Amino acid sequence: MEEKKERRIWPIFLIAGIVVVLAAIFLIVALIVGGIIFLVAYNSNSKNNYSYSYANTVATMNTSNMPTTVNTPIGTPYDYTFVNDGLTKDSSGVEAWINKYYPGSTIQKNSYNSEGDGLWVVNSTTPMNSVSIDGVIVNYDEINIRFSDGYAEVIMFVLDGSDMSLFNSMYKDFEALYGPQQVYVGEVDLLTQLTDPSYEYLSYSWYESEFDGYYSLILTRSCHQSQPEITVSIEKF
Repeated sequence: MEEKKERRIWPIFLIAGIVVVLAAIFLIVALIVGGIIFLVAYNSNSKNNYSYSYANTVATMNTSNMPTTVNTPIGTPYDYTFVNDGLTKDSSGVEAWINKYYPGSTIQKNSYNSEGDGLWVVNSTTPMNSVSIDGVIVNYDEINIRFSDGYAEVIMFVLDGSDMSLFNSMYKDFEALYGPQQVYVGEVDLLTQLTDPSYEYLSYSWYESEFDGYYSLILTRSCHQSQPEITVSIEKF
């Protein structure tokens, strides 16, 4: 009699065990799916809540410590503060700046996307007026202007075919004015080593507190496909 009773109870325990296991599996799956949904929603909200815009940066920018524009006589190097009328301005303002200081120059407008990101390359058939940065004379062949959200973020004075001795000399001049900096050396991957063995990228940076309290100054030497160039950039982020 007892044996028959045990035989009847055993399937009940088996079914109950299966139900418990299935319930546990269902609970684990529900927790995993719920966690995934929560993380996706959280990341989405985080991205929506933090969307950087250079246009917004320009709109809220404190310009009280912008250096005063120094107007130099015709035929003398432009004082670097002449960038005040170009940096952080929209495309129409930048074009007016180019036409004012480089009349008759050509502008190649390269656009990256519909948001107003791009690079303008300014060239002239006549030598471009040199620029003085606290007495350091910068000669150049073309100007590159980088745009972000439709506003000029960086103005670059580019000298083609420049050698290492000139780069080192310019660094020494800036170092004497703004202090020493560690050089940044661009990494070279294996593909670049094979296809462009002359490639190199060296850069020194003086940020706002080290330069003039408002702009940043970047000195760069790059070489791509055996075409070296020195770039002096004035930036406002």
